[in-house]
Amino acid sequence: MKRWRRSLALAAAVSAAAALAAPAALAQGAPGEAQVQGEGEAPPAGKRAVLPTRVSAGGKEKKAAAAEPKGGPAEKDKAEPPVEERAARGVVVIERGGQVLGLGAALAGDGRILTALSPLGAGNDLTARLADGTTVRVKLGHHDRVWDLALLVPQTGKWAEGLTASSRDPVRPDAQIRSFSAARGKVAATSLVLRSHRTLIGGDDRPLERAIELGSRVSPLDLGAPIIDEDGRVVAILGRGCAPNEGKPCTPVAFGVPISAVRAFLRAVPPTAVPPAAWLGIQGVSEAAPVAKGVRVTVVHPESPADEARLTGGDRAESDMILAVDGVPVTSPDALSDAIRTHAVGEKVPLTLLSRGKYRQVTVVLRAAPDPSAAAAKRPEAELPPPSSGGKATEEYRK
Repeated sequence: MKRWRRSLALAAAVSAAAALAAPAALAQGAPGEAQVQGEGEAPPAGKRAVLPTRVSAGGKEKKAAAAEPKGGPAEKDKAEPPVEERAARGVVVIERGGQVLGLGAALAGDGRILTALSPLGAGNDLTARLADGTTVRVKLGHHDRVWDLALLVPQTGKWAEGLTASSRDPVRPDAQIRSFSAARGKVAATSLVLRSHRTLIGGDDRPLERAIELGSRVSPLDLGAPIIDEDGRVVAILGRGCAPNEGKPCTPVAFGVPISAVRAFLRAVPPTAVPPAAWLGIQGVSEAAPVAKGVRVTVVHPESPADEARLTGGDRAESDMILAVDGVPVTSPDALSDAIRTHAVGEKVPLTLLSRGKYRQVTVVLRAAPDPSAAAAKRPEAELPPPSSGGKATEEYRK
């Protein structure tokens, strides 16, 4: 009898384990699928942002999905939006004064924007309209005239839903390639034909080795858009170049900047081409009160975010003590600085304070630290250099 009960318990345990393993196997996706980090240099260390891929609905997977209970993993996968719809969350519209100039791709886990250089004209007064309709001011951080690439640095906020790179060859017979268009002010995916790799002529009359030749017409307002594969990963960026004609002037054409050129471009980004650091505007010291530890405010800078939130500095009896930033405890000025740096310029951040023996919470709107030289003289913003002439390469532009 005992042996019979043991056998029955073992069979029930095996059945339960099999039932749990089935949805887990479906959720894992195709075995051996490579996860490619979005432009290796862009995301912060330790973070990998990869767009999810579709779960196959054919064969065994389809039968398993039919057997899945309502609300299970298979049903959730079925309800996911198409790949191109998810990828569109990382596409931004580049504008000046409300006029569309082109498109761009936000880098996953980074927030900076990769786009084409040629539509930007002068580098002033650029804004990027994000997928949720909000706009942020951007500045030119780096450019490559030869490959027609530009990196734009947002001056407020950080858009997390960026795109990642693909490791697949986009020029293959079975490829299903799409790009994006900003027709009527809305970003939408559009099919794109890629013909071959060939040598074109880029800026400064330099050759573009293994540029991707297009077999589809492209609107000038779509330059800078990412070209994606079946998994929603970026295989190229739309740029503008020139197709050589024997004995005749070259013909202006749109082309795909391959991922190899994009990676080389991002490796050359100067360390100064980063979003501005968030600034609170206080000076403080570590202090342990009978009931809490934190950073006591000694000085509040005039017209700073802390001043606008009415933080108080000065002597111990009257000043505020900062205990936490967005729920993260801070017990030293260094810890406070680190906590502020995790937030972006323009972000609203709650601070937990101990003031005159009572706890309170205030919200500060972080800004970039003021430029010490701005008060003395306002310098004009950098502009893009004029086109070169005579086929000679100009010196690399730096801000």
